[in-house]
Amino acid sequence: MISATVKIYLIAVHTSIAGLLWGLDTGSIGAVTQMAQLDESMGRLSTGTLGIYVSCILLSASLSSLCSGYVADFLSRKYAIMTGGLIFSIGAVLSASATSYPMLFCARLITGVGQGQSISVVTIYLCELAPHRIRGTVATMLQMLITVGIAAGFFIAYGSSRLHNSLAWRTPFIVEAAHGIILAFGMLFIPHSPRWLVQRGRFDEAKLVLQKYRDSADIDEELLSIKGSLEEESTQQASFSEVFAKRYIRRSILGIFIMAFMMLSGVDTVLYYAPILFAQAGFPSQRASFLASGVSGIVNLLCTIPAQLWVDKWGRKFPLIGGGMAMSICYLGIGTLYATYGEKINGEVRINGKAPQWAVIALIYIFIGNFAWSWAVVIKIYACEIMPTRLRAKACAIQQLANWMVNFAVTLTAPMFLRASPSGPYFMFCSATFFTSVVCYLFMPETKEKSLEEIEELFEKKAEFSESF
Repeated sequence: MISATVKIYLIAVHTSIAGLLWGLDTGSIGAVTQMAQLDESMGRLSTGTLGIYVSCILLSASLSSLCSGYVADFLSRKYAIMTGGLIFSIGAVLSASATSYPMLFCARLITGVGQGQSISVVTIYLCELAPHRIRGTVATMLQMLITVGIAAGFFIAYGSSRLHNSLAWRTPFIVEAAHGIILAFGMLFIPHSPRWLVQRGRFDEAKLVLQKYRDSADIDEELLSIKGSLEEESTQQASFSEVFAKRYIRRSILGIFIMAFMMLSGVDTVLYYAPILFAQAGFPSQRASFLASGVSGIVNLLCTIPAQLWVDKWGRKFPLIGGGMAMSICYLGIGTLYATYGEKINGEVRINGKAPQWAVIALIYIFIGNFAWSWAVVIKIYACEIMPTRLRAKACAIQQLANWMVNFAVTLTAPMFLRASPSGPYFMFCSATFFTSVVCYLFMPETKEKSLEEIEELFEKKAEFSESF
């Protein structure tokens, strides 16, 4: 007999395949664009065009994520994830069969639509399904699968690069398409979110879901708590404008801020363009830079495991503040090394000296590790759980829009920025991570070991306190 807790973890693993898809793309796309086989098939991409191609997925994903709130409320969390997986698979199949760059660009935009649809809803679904005592651990499953995908993507691309035809760059897209289909098909057997069912007035179905996925006997109490949190506003239709109403503005701005500045940490610049970064730091050959990129994927995965195990014990503030400060120090060190030892040769940035090169490489790995155990895990959970159930889907859609629009801008300009200034990008990312840590220290309430309804009450009391002055 499988316990309710184990069932929830199994559901978390399957729905988090949406994260695996994101990771596979993130881990492989940098290597794919640097493959000689792609150049032979379609010609060499310029620096500017490279940035546009890699980042365009974020543009369509951001627009899709904005619509995901409506889809998640209308179709349900379950079917929103399923349709996202199907659309992602279509885009990946088109990428694998592309014969020109325009077709690759269009396929990548379609892939982004599916990615934005699915990944935006997974955290909402898992936060609403899991009991509060394991909510953080369950919700971090998404990030765990992202890191697994990143590591796998690096090594799939490294392995396929040994093929001497176009299958070298098509193989990563084929793997992504297969996993997208697995995600979509499996969602047919996943339950609806009990909070979404209550929101729709389907109380008997919600009770059945809670009975199946709770080990405790407090089913009626939890159901009444969910009903109570929705009762006051159940007759009103949630809207995007209401997310910024006076009652919710503080938490809405906080959620949007941390989701946007998560990408100003530059983490996707490091992951997307890892082959370029390691080439600048002393790995000039394609295979060496690909392999170094794969090691970064392993570091990312290994450092996510402690957070997966202990996020509910650590709470939310400590990882955001401690991780942010550690990342700032790493960027400060890298920027200083490039400012001191970096130079441009024939338009390419290089760092002189073996010791500075290895120091930069070590600091890149340390940065990735610190991001993995802290911001990567906590930010999406916190931004999701501080919003009330009725507004959660739309609020998270706005947060994800901010996240991907900032990521789009950073990823688009990163190749040119990295080649134009040896140290500038790292000092900019250092400032952003430090500033975010300070904001979290000053304005972020702790939500450790609180149910979603208790978190709602916490913010309601803070809003009432603020209005009294």
